[in-house]
Amino acid sequence: MDHHYVGIPELTSVPRVAVVIDVMRAFTVAAWAFARGVEKIVLASTESEALALKESRPGWLALKDGARAEGFDAVNSPGLLRSRDFTGRTLVQKTTAGTVGALAVAGAPLVLCASFVVAGPTARFLRAGGAGPVTFVVTGEGGRADEDLACAEYIGRSMEGGGVEAEPYLHRARTSRAAADLAGGLRSGYHPDDVALCLEIDRFPFAMVARREESLMVLRPVAVPGAPSGRG
Repeated sequence: MDHHYVGIPELTSVPRVAVVIDVMRAFTVAAWAFARGVEKIVLASTESEALALKESRPGWLALKDGARAEGFDAVNSPGLLRSRDFTGRTLVQKTTAGTVGALAVAGAPLVLCASFVVAGPTARFLRAGGAGPVTFVVTGEGGRADEDLACAEYIGRSMEGGGVEAEPYLHRARTSRAAADLAGGLRSGYHPDDVALCLEIDRFPFAMVARREESLMVLRPVAVPGAPSGRG
């Protein structure tokens, strides 16, 4: 199947099916948030919008990239998020690349957000729905991030059915510049387990679908038949 792999700057038209990839760390964090009980994630375009949404809706929480900041309840780190209890809460997420990519394709009829922790369920969801060629939005490094491209290619291959060996794709992510930066402590809001948590293939049994709900772009988990039960 002739999928397309593009960076955010290369999006010149609205795709029919878009899968937005951010392995390290936005859509690994989103999956963990759902596993920890979040009901829905609202994708914000700016940090000020994220705070405004939180302040206007009682009980909503806000999450951002980088170090902790006033008004934000969490940072974009799966290691720092995994022990939190978010049961029934709404989380507003703003990150440098992942949320930007999802908002860039908000007009597409079908938008999924993905990382390795939901890669298999994402492929099964697309295959079950008879999705044709997919536009994979590689959000990191202007579309050149190897961890995101590896995940996109793994999902694309898995859509064809049959067994696809994950390790070569995980190796590319493990040896990527983003992984080295995280492991070296070059990104703030970091936990030492973040890289390992971002490379847990199919940890969760759901795909993540983003849809317009009124004026907001909202991400929700969708259970996928046949997906592993997960360990989250």
